[in-house]
Amino acid sequence: MRLISKIPVGQRVAAVLLAVIVVAGGVALRSRPAVHAQDNLTPGMLFGPLYVNNGQHLELCSSFLSPGTLTGAVHFRNLTTGEVTPAESISVKSGGGACVTYNGKGRVVGMSRGDGPAADWVSPSNALIGTMSIVDDNTGTTRGTVQGVAKMWVVGL
Repeated sequence: MRLISKIPVGQRVAAVLLAVIVVAGGVALRSRPAVHAQDNLTPGMLFGPLYVNNGQHLELCSSFLSPGTLTGAVHFRNLTTGEVTPAESISVKSGGGACVTYNGKGRVVGMSRGDGPAADWVSPSNALIGTMSIVDDNTGTTRGTVQGVAKMWVVGL
């Protein structure tokens, strides 16, 4: 029997094995399942943390400039005391705004979740603006403000 190639058998086997690995790797990368949105997520925003002292309170405010109405639930979590407030429902009409306040001392984060389309809450091009501010009780002076960061929350938390 006459050999077609002068390349040693071991090198030919290694080349075929390498080709099989490359093809298998390519198939594995192309056959990954598509990413789908989870049914148990709801869009929202996270604010803070901010430190609230005696004689101060927090105001978490949102304005909505897109058409329609946006419904949301806002609550606060005091990281110092462990307190979690019950969710307070707000409705923000197009061109309007709404605020929720928190009275308590400590390091606090604010959280808002929405019932509207996710794009209304998490798109950087939307017209939803949210801030959380420290306000002096007596003078009404704002001591500090943070903007909300878009997040996806697990439903039921």
